[in-house]
Amino acid sequence: NPETPSVLSVLVLEDLARAIYLPLIAALLVGGGPATMARSVAIAILVVLSVLFIAVRYGSKISGFTAGQSDEIILLTVLGVVLLVSGVAQRFQVSSAIGAFLVGIAVSGPIAEQSHRLFAPLRDLFAATFFFFFGLQIDPATLPHALSVAIGLGLVTALTKVLTGYWATGRDAGRQARLRAGAALIARGEFSIVIAGLGVALEPRLGPLSAAYVLFTAILGP
Repeated sequence: NPETPSVLSVLVLEDLARAIYLPLIAALLVGGGPATMARSVAIAILVVLSVLFIAVRYGSKISGFTAGQSDEIILLTVLGVVLLVSGVAQRFQVSSAIGAFLVGIAVSGPIAEQSHRLFAPLRDLFAATFFFFFGLQIDPATLPHALSVAIGLGLVTALTKVLTGYWATGRDAGRQARLRAGAALIARGEFSIVIAGLGVALEPRLGPLSAAYVLFTAILGP
């Protein structure tokens, strides 16, 4: 679809913004002052920019190093790099998910196609496991109490997402495609749960609220 590149661009920018947002929230949760928060955000920006620079400048060379190798070599190499970069990112208080995401940006060409084929089953397995684990922490009896707030929040963010998609695809598509782009952005997923999970320690009601919110937008989006 003509709007697909714009939708992907918005999603990528959201993920990069979270690389700054998550360290800021983490510093707030531990009671850090302005200097602590500024240091955390500065480290996050430096790490993200460094990985992006390597991805843009040397991504094709890195991908070419293992291209054409056996499935076993590619599987172990990519998994090792993902674990290494994610661990470094987590060590510097940047989300490990952001680190893995940046590795995905760096991988290109044939190795990207091979990695997609090899890791698709793991993606589905771990995604299901993630939501299963989150579900274990939610008492279904608490969901109805959060439903009205979740629906209100979902309607507000759905409107802003539609406007964002409509504006972002203004130069590339017609009116129907622009509306499709906005609708595609409505559903919220695992990062909403991750962010809410950080605040559960201070406000337990964020857990049921985020669960109800994600369920509502998951239904509303389609």
